[in-house]
Amino acid sequence: MRRMAILILLLTIPTTLCAAGKRPITPEDLYRFRYVADPRISPDGKLVAYTIYDPDLDDNGMNSDIWIIPLRGEEPVQLTRSPEGDHSPRWSPDGRSIAFISTRDGTANIYIISVEGGEARKITSSESSLYSPSWSQDGRYIICGSRVMPENKEKKENWTEDQLPECEARTIDRLLFRQWNRWLGDRRNHLFLVEVDSGSMRDLTPGDMDIPPVSLSSGHDFDISPDGREVCYIKNTDPIPAAGTNHDLFVIDTEKLVEKKITENPALDSECHYSPSGRHIAYTAMEKPGYESDRRRLVIYDRKSGTRRVLTGELDRSPGQIVWAPDGESLFFTARDRGRRSLYRVTLEGKVRKLAETGYNGSPDITPDGERVIFTRSDNSTPSEIFTIPADGGKGRQLTHTNREFLAELNLPPLEEFTFAGAGGTEVHGFIQKPPAFDPDRDYPAVLTIHGGPQGMWADRFMSSWFTFQLVCSPGYVGIFINPRGSTGYGSEFREQVSRDYGGRCYQDLMKGLDYILDNYDFVDAERLAAMGGSFGGYSVNWIMGQTGRFDCIVSHAGLYNLTSFYGATEELWFPEWDMGKSPWDEPQLYHKWSPHRFAGEFSTPTLVTHGQDDFRVPFAESLQLFTALKRQGVPSRLVVFPDEGHVISAPQNNVRWWMEIHRWLEEYLKKE
Repeated sequence: MRRMAILILLLTIPTTLCAAGKRPITPEDLYRFRYVADPRISPDGKLVAYTIYDPDLDDNGMNSDIWIIPLRGEEPVQLTRSPEGDHSPRWSPDGRSIAFISTRDGTANIYIISVEGGEARKITSSESSLYSPSWSQDGRYIICGSRVMPENKEKKENWTEDQLPECEARTIDRLLFRQWNRWLGDRRNHLFLVEVDSGSMRDLTPGDMDIPPVSLSSGHDFDISPDGREVCYIKNTDPIPAAGTNHDLFVIDTEKLVEKKITENPALDSECHYSPSGRHIAYTAMEKPGYESDRRRLVIYDRKSGTRRVLTGELDRSPGQIVWAPDGESLFFTARDRGRRSLYRVTLEGKVRKLAETGYNGSPDITPDGERVIFTRSDNSTPSEIFTIPADGGKGRQLTHTNREFLAELNLPPLEEFTFAGAGGTEVHGFIQKPPAFDPDRDYPAVLTIHGGPQGMWADRFMSSWFTFQLVCSPGYVGIFINPRGSTGYGSEFREQVSRDYGGRCYQDLMKGLDYILDNYDFVDAERLAAMGGSFGGYSVNWIMGQTGRFDCIVSHAGLYNLTSFYGATEELWFPEWDMGKSPWDEPQLYHKWSPHRFAGEFSTPTLVTHGQDDFRVPFAESLQLFTALKRQGVPSRLVVFPDEGHVISAPQNNVRWWMEIHRWLEEYLKKE
């Protein structure tokens, strides 16, 4: 009788929510939110320029414009109104204008607009898209990146293009030749020095090499010195870029184009930033060659003495986005930290202090007087907005409220934290989210949702792609989000315990976490359980199918299925070579031991399989093999293929369809009497 009552309640939820004035979120709602990013403080410290991204579900795209808001918190002002993308605002040193990237003429070029408004002036006329502009302090130059055909290089991939114009064959003689969902072709990443007055562009890194690298980028892999005479950048020095993570810092004289290597670390160096005086270069460095998820340490290089110093050696977290304090005596950075992304400050003596740990913080900038930090923050119930806090820490103040009216329509439950004893008694952390209009006297189905990586992390943040927390729960489910062995933000030892142990402690953590929820939350129905995940999360649910039948259904997106075939088809080889020890012919035992395909004969759980056909990270054939194994054995299953997508289903209409497929699959197996 109780199950029948539950079914009746499920049918009456929309009426109840309408009466309460709020409703659950839908997949379409993701494209009614406006997304705030990239705040930049003006040279006088009074204004913040930033980008608002406006999705358009009908047009299946995204527009963006530049906005300005006073730091004291008045109403924001829209600076650009192009129907195409305007983004990456960068203040001129005198504060009178803003340079930005725009696609209004079809190709991403640099434009400059007065802070007072008016028409933007096009500076460059590049035939290849430009990105990441940065001013020199004298205002004469802007440095940026672009992907171009190196000068005097002969075509290799489509070398018969002129004589056989209808032939699209590719001739490839190197690794790396594709990434995520794109073929890299004969073009290379190069850096350009743009003269602001004339718009002329000078290639600073000519030659047949990617500078900065296409893989393992940090978001700030080149910078111009304060005097404009030197540029620092990251370059991959491995003979086979697809198999190595040896990125180093180089500097080049902008006049003579004389290059100098300044790091000899055999592991990954990235995120280079000149200090305000130009004396130092800050960057992050790893210690273990070949390990893309190793802990990053914040290092400063003294340009005068050639010495370097590690500032965060005692902090078992990985510094990410970095900004110097104006006096050059300290730096601010973000780092993943126990299900959040915290904001830190470190002095040149190595004294580290956590400034902000609530929510998911990013894109820090500092006022010219060094008194306040500007940054973005989101949480599970709120997309990113701009906040400010004192530079020494304290209570944050929200500057923008971009989605305030729309958020008032929605019932978006908060995340709740829990910890439990995982494999070997190690403490494991996770989140649980209740459904909208939660009633503690009812039983609810639960969905265990597993993150990718494996060196990833569920965090208290607003996600518009992958498995958005709110959309997992909005149909009336409890969402369970565990950070098992391998997750970042919990220290190096915890993170490294997934390597060479894919189906071991990580799997045990997930199952013990699920048991903990069932034992301690009596509103979770143990008879109605689902599991889903993407990428390594997809691997995890594929592994689960061969180990247990406790779930009513599974959703597997872009999951690893046959580890040996995955190795031969993925584009970044350092990933499997580190996590499995070596190549499949050097270490066949581990590839075999932890491969889900070995247990295909045990599969019996109804499974929805989804994948993007242009996925080069986890190639499409992995899901084809899984689906074939399920269907051949008569297991209820469905395959959904997105021909124009890669690893993440990102186009608005595709993403809505993806969520529709997930919701109807879960409903079929979880909302039963």
